[in-house]
Amino acid sequence: MIIKNSNFYSWERNLLEKIARVIVDIISQNVDRPFDYLVPSDLASRVQVGSQVLVSFRHRLQLGYVVGFTAKPAVKNLNLIIDVLDEDVVFDEKMLSLCRWIGRRYISSLSETLKLTFPPGKNRHLKQEIILQTEDDVGLRNLAQEEAGLVEVLREMGGKADVNSIRKLYPKGLPNLIGNLERKNIITKKYLISNPRINMKTEECVTLNTSAEEAVSLMDCLRTRAPKQKRILSLLVKEKVMPVNELLFSANSSRQSLKSLVDKNVVTLSKKPTFREPDFFYPEKIPLSIKLTDEQCDVLAQIKNSINKEGFVVQLLQGVTSSGKTEVYLQAIAEILSRDKTAIVLVPEIALTPQMVHRFRSRFGNTVAALHSGLGLGERFDQWKRIKHGDFKVVVGARSALFAPLKNLGLIIIDEEYEVTYKQNCNPRYHAREVAKKRAQLSNALLLLGSATPSIESKHEAERGAYELLRLTKRVGDRKFPQIEIVDMRARDKVAKWGIFSDVLLREIETCIDLNKKIILFLNRRGYAGFVLCKDCGHVLKCKRCDVSLVYHADDKTMRCHHCGYIIHPPDTCPKCKGYKMGRFGIGTQRVESEVKKFFPDIPLIRMDADTTQKKDSHRKKLIAFKNLECGILLGTQMIAKGLDFPDVALVGVINADTALHLPDFRASERTFQLLMQLSGRAGRGKVPGKVIIQTYCPDSYAISAVKKYTYDEFYKEEIEIRKELDYPPFSELVNIIFSGKEEKCVMKEAHLFNKRLDEIKDKEWLKDCLGPAPSPLSKIKCKYRWHTILKTKDSAMAASFLKEHLSDLISKKSPRDVNITIDIDPIWTL
Repeated sequence: MIIKNSNFYSWERNLLEKIARVIVDIISQNVDRPFDYLVPSDLASRVQVGSQVLVSFRHRLQLGYVVGFTAKPAVKNLNLIIDVLDEDVVFDEKMLSLCRWIGRRYISSLSETLKLTFPPGKNRHLKQEIILQTEDDVGLRNLAQEEAGLVEVLREMGGKADVNSIRKLYPKGLPNLIGNLERKNIITKKYLISNPRINMKTEECVTLNTSAEEAVSLMDCLRTRAPKQKRILSLLVKEKVMPVNELLFSANSSRQSLKSLVDKNVVTLSKKPTFREPDFFYPEKIPLSIKLTDEQCDVLAQIKNSINKEGFVVQLLQGVTSSGKTEVYLQAIAEILSRDKTAIVLVPEIALTPQMVHRFRSRFGNTVAALHSGLGLGERFDQWKRIKHGDFKVVVGARSALFAPLKNLGLIIIDEEYEVTYKQNCNPRYHAREVAKKRAQLSNALLLLGSATPSIESKHEAERGAYELLRLTKRVGDRKFPQIEIVDMRARDKVAKWGIFSDVLLREIETCIDLNKKIILFLNRRGYAGFVLCKDCGHVLKCKRCDVSLVYHADDKTMRCHHCGYIIHPPDTCPKCKGYKMGRFGIGTQRVESEVKKFFPDIPLIRMDADTTQKKDSHRKKLIAFKNLECGILLGTQMIAKGLDFPDVALVGVINADTALHLPDFRASERTFQLLMQLSGRAGRGKVPGKVIIQTYCPDSYAISAVKKYTYDEFYKEEIEIRKELDYPPFSELVNIIFSGKEEKCVMKEAHLFNKRLDEIKDKEWLKDCLGPAPSPLSKIKCKYRWHTILKTKDSAMAASFLKEHLSDLISKKSPRDVNITIDIDPIWTL
């Protein structure tokens, strides 16, 4: 769509007494408020809350979103809404209220948060193009040097250019430069609105135009001289409407025969919308009804009691692995559906979605939708459209499924509620658990948080009575908990012979293979070797853009940065001392795969990590492949650690339990414990008893010793005391303020300036302590140096409000020294 820079304000259009409140699509705290626009009469029926519109803002075109209407405008002279860009209303009043809350809670503009509600692929962008109007050198002689330079750039680009493409050449003063040349009639401006990346899919269909009796009569006439036309009509008499390709195939007829019927006005061709259906197949038989255990019955009774209250309630379901939490979810949803309400189920990993969706669709049929990035863009768009249309009552998906446009929401379930994937790592930096609380509150719905290893914060909320605590302490079917053995890798005699495998783990793998059982091997690091080091001088090869080691990948013999994607081929000599003794150290999943194949060359092995699951549907296909094996090994990173249910897995082997234990983050022990407990729960879920072998260099860590005892409560008791002593969550709430830029001195200076401004402001009763500023543990990422300040607060919501009110001039835009400031409320990571 192209709009020329002409008359935006066509006052000749008839006006109604209707004034819309519009949020312009500009990410800035300075304009993060509604602006009033007149609605022309020809657009009155199309402009609604949730409409995406085109408006003029500060003498240029902008996209905007209608958030309400008013009878009392803030100013007298109003501009018109120019156009409505899409007939889809993307958010309603409740979703708008949710987005406003997210904006306040996480210091993000409303235009940013509203985009969370958009259907996949439908977000549109406005581009400004400048066009050279004259080639007359006489008219160009009196131009300033920068003006002449821009004209020369336009000539080299063929006489026109997208403003964004030349912004790097003129980082400062480009709008003024364009304005000067426009006033001198040297250039003109044009606006281009991008088309949606995806639209409704259509297919050509054939419709019978006549009555069935007339068609049968015509068939008698066509019986001998046009048998193909007769076969087409015979099918249409039964079906009335059929897709062209399906009709011609079924009738064994040609396009020419169909054309003849069209020419006779017997049938009509038309385009009809069709939906792209995701492949939900998963080879698992799910019983339609399951007899609940006594514990499950008690838990379900408490859930139904909360549903009966028809108000906002949060319940924490703490159930050991294989205790039947999923069946409780299913029965709770059945109760919700019986009341004509809807439900959302969030899972932390895309890898979990195929199994979960299959189980829910087995119970509830085609009323279950899926929303996650593992689907194609068109599939996600169609699922969103059908959810909004009311075709689905249950939505299963990752974090973004929380914004599914379901009506009459009665239940939100967050499985494995502690998972870090529920926190978004770009603006708006929301946590799905907290947003789910707010959405449930706005809908008077039940929020059910489930896990065998709840977050310390959630468990503390349950202990103090803010959440209702539900417990499942036994595995279903009286299955025993897996036998867990900790292997101390410091005893070198245990590993010298076998490299990365202890003799204990290798022996257990051999036993499982002899018994024709399945094995899961876990290592939370992809690649082949963690780093490459010169044995002569000790130099480690690092990413030139980030302050991290490059990881060696054996499949394509490259070294990669897992933060920015930088790739090089391994050098033959050390870049520092020119020595030849370059060694590879550390292990990744590729190395484990190679070692397993040396020991067990005939055993099928499936590797699941970020390198092997990039293609669409790869998670589902790999899980199906593993399920169909009689005996085999599934090797992977954290995506295989939780939620997967394979009854014939007899052994789980953890190659190195310490990868996250020593990270400079106060949650390191908690994450290690949760990961190992979830992994342990993958073993012995069927009739065969399970065994878990955990290799570690820190067997005395309380996080690892608690796993051996298979007890969450013991770990919680230890961890909560440490948190209390150090005043970390849940006893305080954190705000991580990150400063980043290309010049380290500028970043450091901005960080100190921020702290100085903060110290100068009084009335900070919400602030308990200020840590920093200091270099971040990851001190350089993607060519940008990073410093941070951590605020310990009594209430992070109060902190967000305070920072937005008093320091918005610093956090809403780049500083004069080109330093970005990011505010992360309730951070999951402080790296």
